[in-house]
Amino acid sequence: MKCRVRIKKNALNYFRKIARNAQPLEVQAYLIGRVISPELVSVEEIKYTKEYAEQTTTSVCWWLHDYEKVSRDAEERGLRVVGDIHSHPGWDAVLSPDDYKAHIESGFRVSGICSIDGRRTRVRFWIAESSLPVDIEYA
Repeated sequence: MKCRVRIKKNALNYFRKIARNAQPLEVQAYLIGRVISPELVSVEEIKYTKEYAEQTTTSVCWWLHDYEKVSRDAEERGLRVVGDIHSHPGWDAVLSPDDYKAHIESGFRVSGICSIDGRRTRVRFWIAESSLPVDIEYA
């Protein structure tokens, strides 16, 4: 069975809006939720930072202390950071070699990419075990 990411459509649309408005810079957020099974990841919320440690047209990353706080807060509620999502202004919604490496090193279950072409966006989610994107199931 193919892996699925369950996420609220309005939460994903909000990320798309932030990504469109930030271009040409990349943006990143963390996905908080549960790994229900090897085939299903449930995203309960998307967490944003107020300030990035690095933000350019080709890369983005949070300050470590902000990530640690989001992770602790999730754990206190019985959740975890299941992945992240970031934008690719002017590029396709695919994992770059650097994205794939970061996905593996972070130990995330899913990584999302939001491509931006003008005002149009496309979101795909990926897992390390597959070269194909996973299905999106709207909650």
